[in-house]
Amino acid sequence: MKQSLLVRCAVALLFMGTLGLPAQAASVSGAIFTTTSDGTVVNANLYDSKCGVYLDGGPGPNAPANAAGLPDGDYYFQVTDPSGSQLLSTDPVSNRRFQVANGVIVAYTGVGGPPHQTGIDQDHPELGAITIRLANTNCPADYLNSPNNGGVYRVWATPVGDFVGDRTQVDNDCGNGCFHGFVPSRSKTDNFKAEASAPTFCLTILKEFRAGEEGEFTLFAGWQMSVTDPLGTINVRVTDENGQVQLCGLGEGMYTVTEQIQDATHVVGLIVNGVSFPPELVDSTYSFNWDPTKPAPVIVFQNQGPPSDQ
Repeated sequence: MKQSLLVRCAVALLFMGTLGLPAQAASVSGAIFTTTSDGTVVNANLYDSKCGVYLDGGPGPNAPANAAGLPDGDYYFQVTDPSGSQLLSTDPVSNRRFQVANGVIVAYTGVGGPPHQTGIDQDHPELGAITIRLANTNCPADYLNSPNNGGVYRVWATPVGDFVGDRTQVDNDCGNGCFHGFVPSRSKTDNFKAEASAPTFCLTILKEFRAGEEGEFTLFAGWQMSVTDPLGTINVRVTDENGQVQLCGLGEGMYTVTEQIQDATHVVGLIVNGVSFPPELVDSTYSFNWDPTKPAPVIVFQNQGPPSDQ
């Protein structure tokens, strides 16, 4: 009777497993490592900026393409402190995704946040191998500085199918033995050091235009904006299809933003972080001093052309 009961229990457990209870999965083969943008340095270990750290996987310099190659498929990556307890990546998991083919990283496929830059891996360009910068275009604001006194970071990579949690979120509480959605036994990791970066901000400039004295303002593309930084360097940009110019990674100091004034147009409005300037203070130039205690500026220049009946 006891033996029959044990058999029934074993069968029931097996049946429950077929209904979706996780089985112990094999560890991921291959390796990841940090490198420079062209992939020529394996485990550089010490970087003078977080913006200079790139992810590579599979074979290193002068190694055959199948040496230490990751299994083909799709992966997520994250950056944490050395213990893994603190997540330092600040964009959604879905934005930290890449694809492996023939044992090398061949594509960055992240969505849902500022993109991560890529470089051509000089070790296996014939396979389309690339490197992926760990920080996105908001660098060095993304990722956060490590709390480790030695400036040590850990990068992780895990197959998409082994991630635990909601990929649209930045962080995921997945329980004991799981770190922000990454299970150690199903992940590859590598430690590196990078110098702490000073706080930065993103400057957003919007261009609104109306043809005459009446009517609504609309966002306007192709309008030239100039930004002078604290060192006197002038950065000239043109508004995109959304009527916007955005510059990220800017540091502390004084900035001057100047918009181009075209023939038969004039400035009629200036809005900074949602606050409209009085008419007598409206100008095509706006200066501000930024420090980490202040919000990132969003500047809107409003222009008007000739009256609509001319």
